[in-house]
Amino acid sequence: MERDGWLGRVGPWVGIGTSPAALMTGGGLGEGLRGGELVAALLTGVALLSALAIGQGVIGQRTGMTLSALTAGPLGARGSRLTASVVMLLMMLGWFGVNAGVAGVALARLLGLPDVAGIALFAAVMLGVARVGLAALSWSALVAGLATTVLAAYGLHLAFGDAPVTLSGGAAGADPIGFAPAVALVVGYGAAFSLRTPDFTHDLRRTRHVVWCALSGLVVPLIAFALAGAALQAATGTWDLADVMLRLGSPEAAYLFVALGFTGSVLTNIWSGGLSLTDVAPRLPLGVSMPAVTLMGTVVAAGGFSGLMLPWLTVMALAAPGLAAVCAVHAVRGKAASTGWGTTGLCCWGAGFGCGMVLHVAGSPLALPAAALIPAIGYWMLGNGGLRKLTDAKTGS
Repeated sequence: MERDGWLGRVGPWVGIGTSPAALMTGGGLGEGLRGGELVAALLTGVALLSALAIGQGVIGQRTGMTLSALTAGPLGARGSRLTASVVMLLMMLGWFGVNAGVAGVALARLLGLPDVAGIALFAAVMLGVARVGLAALSWSALVAGLATTVLAAYGLHLAFGDAPVTLSGGAAGADPIGFAPAVALVVGYGAAFSLRTPDFTHDLRRTRHVVWCALSGLVVPLIAFALAGAALQAATGTWDLADVMLRLGSPEAAYLFVALGFTGSVLTNIWSGGLSLTDVAPRLPLGVSMPAVTLMGTVVAAGGFSGLMLPWLTVMALAAPGLAAVCAVHAVRGKAASTGWGTTGLCCWGAGFGCGMVLHVAGSPLALPAAALIPAIGYWMLGNGGLRKLTDAKTGS
């Protein structure tokens, strides 16, 4: 298999790090925390998120496997196809609905089209890019991310022209939240992507390339955008930079910022969603499954799913780490995947997610740690198999 360098695969990471939703995450932190506590929560969340993303990405790079192949290890081929791939498909449809809905409306306003037409046009363009291949997808996401950064800098220059830049004054901390929920918000922002990083690292040449992708594409941009969102929240009472630019008389820049800002995310939603659908329905080739995901996601987007984004982030924070944990444990210690159901892996993953949800509903700060640690510890103790090299952890090997 021919493998590529990190620069040709950093685009999907950049698309997550420079998304307007990263500003929203920072704004959420700014609503609940201020000053040093805010910075500490952000850095802790980013550290945990990057560790999860790098760990998954390295496993994909070392094995040459995408996510659906990796989950077949602990869950079994059939179990993975009917559980993990279905969950991932639903994740991608939901995220597509959020991202394409907001970006499509922005494109419609920019071009003077009805909102539904803008959503459909945006989705069609993204599908056209994704169908060209992973290389085109990655480079397109990288270019869009760089353009988004430039527009964000322009918008922040306008926003802070007459407002103080602060993380502790103004509206900062107006609706207090705990440190642990704030960290969970940051992890939840990128949890779905961190779980599926093998979809974008399986053809990288070196393990260090995964680290470079994470640091340059996710860690640095996410910290910068989240801090900007928190400062914007403190200074103006809103994290929505596009809305601020609209009020300051720059509607074209505002709409372009939103449309470009969600480009990388939507491209990865189509790609990973197509891979998941192909795994769920093996007779569907990727060239058919990606249009199917795009069509279903467009329907979700037109239905206004974007209003559910914050609760969705929390669910992602609790569902993704446990699955990543059992995949990691299996990659270094588990047996080869069976053709049926991996009962132990499924039970460990389900137990972690279930406990995490119960603790979350109860308001416990232990929800996120439980969702990650219970599957990891449980599968390490109960999953049989000797120690193996990552490169041997392939289905049927």
